[in-house]
Amino acid sequence: MKRDRRGFTFIELLIVVAVMAILASLATLKYIDLRHRALSAQVIGDLEAIRLAAYTGFYETGTWAPDAGAGIKPPALDSYLSRSFSFSKPDYTLDWENFVPPGGGPSGGLQIGVVVSAKNPRLARTLAQNLGDRGPFILAGTTLTYVIVGADGRT
Repeated sequence: MKRDRRGFTFIELLIVVAVMAILASLATLKYIDLRHRALSAQVIGDLEAIRLAAYTGFYETGTWAPDAGAGIKPPALDSYLSRSFSFSKPDYTLDWENFVPPGGGPSGGLQIGVVVSAKNPRLARTLAQNLGDRGPFILAGTTLTYVIVGADGRT
């Protein structure tokens, strides 16, 4: 007896859908990983721009920019950073920290730093991995403190 068969069986369709779901989940995980890598590269670029602006300002004025709140660009660094540079981003916030004592000299642990507060702990871990040995930093949860000038007056 010969059957005229058109189309796919239900089992064949289920297998195809299952394989497509597995491939989609792998692609989604890879996309998330690549997104965190791209964001960490953006943060590293921001940290480098702030570091260069801080050193340029210090060499021109002889003082470090005063402390500013989280997400606020220090006014003393305005002329050294691009006009569109922002300390408040959708995925992270930058905070300029100046721990230099009022009379000058070294502080206890660090003098100048930038605190990166990530909204996602995975972004903070990826950032720490990508920073590697580019400079001293301290990672605590979703907060990474990038040291620009250490207690000895150097990075």
